[in-house]
Amino acid sequence: MAAEPLSRRELFTGRAAARPVRIRPPGVSDPSLAACTGCGLCAERCPTDIIRLADGLPFIDFARGECTFCGACAEACPEPVFAEKNVRRFPHVAAITDTCLARRNVACQSCGESCPEQAIRFRPRIGGPFLPEINAARCTGCGACLAGCPVSAIAVKALEVEVAHV
Repeated sequence: MAAEPLSRRELFTGRAAARPVRIRPPGVSDPSLAACTGCGLCAERCPTDIIRLADGLPFIDFARGECTFCGACAEACPEPVFAEKNVRRFPHVAAITDTCLARRNVACQSCGESCPEQAIRFRPRIGGPFLPEINAARCTGCGACLAGCPVSAIAVKALEVEVAHV
């Protein structure tokens, strides 16, 4: 795989800019991605329309919605890109950032209301709105809370080893 060219800014500063991490559809691993031809059938068949192509490779755009783990993308793919079948979780979980409205004393529970797994609970506190907490063992990384957050205060983080084997 060829290295990406540096931008002019990166060349003169001597530092490469952070590249966005692209989340792959469920069941796609980096080694199996080599078989992808970029046909786009997975994106066409996705019922929630969250699969996009970048540089001819599929990735998930959680800003558009959530993954329901329906498997339509895997069924549509003519190549052996989807190495694992019947995947029910991503290798990441949601994480609440400091821009969360509740952490800034504004009552908001939209992430908890949009979570299909009920992995987000709200801890009461004196003198302010309830604070969201994510149960990493229950979180599937589906992205429902990311799309539902009005201030984009939810990010994804890699699963920790203990949670990955639950």
